[in-house]
Amino acid sequence: MKTYLVHLFVILALIFGVSAPVVADEGNKAFKLEGAWVAKAQLPYSGQWSYVVSSDPSGKRGSGHGTVDVGFRANFVCELNGFETDFETSDSESPILVSMVMTGPDTISYNAIWYGLKEIGYPFSNEIVLIGTVTGELNVVAPGKMHGTHKFALYAPDADLDPYDGFPDAATYPECEFEMNTVDTRLPMPE
Repeated sequence: MKTYLVHLFVILALIFGVSAPVVADEGNKAFKLEGAWVAKAQLPYSGQWSYVVSSDPSGKRGSGHGTVDVGFRANFVCELNGFETDFETSDSESPILVSMVMTGPDTISYNAIWYGLKEIGYPFSNEIVLIGTVTGELNVVAPGKMHGTHKFALYAPDADLDPYDGFPDAATYPECEFEMNTVDTRLPMPE
């Protein structure tokens, strides 16, 4: 009877598209969207960002927060990709915000946003001089290792007008777009 029920649940899961998280670690630990990660840009780019992801109970959806550790100047990278831009130079970046979802046993899709900031002094501390968005795919290639393909879109701050909600408006176009690949490595747990 137990075997019959297990088979029934497996068939129902396959019919309705439910899948278990990938087993991408030693033993029977399943991969979940969680942990502390470092993403290292691959040539011809130079850059690095770090991020922390917390997942929902299923381990298939997660939200994250991160920082740009080694970045690039927007006008420079846009020029490398054939775009003439005139972004004001930022003094700092906001944290990166990211939403992720597992789209397969070893694939993840995500959306992220961050802002280039310039100090302006009293009474405000900063103003936004750039809105950066990224969409992409991460492929789990080994325990604690992912390869990422990231599609960047950089917007002028006036791309967020109606509604004034912190995101580029649907009718706006980015000033610059480019793609970057990364190797993402999970910070190992202490032994």
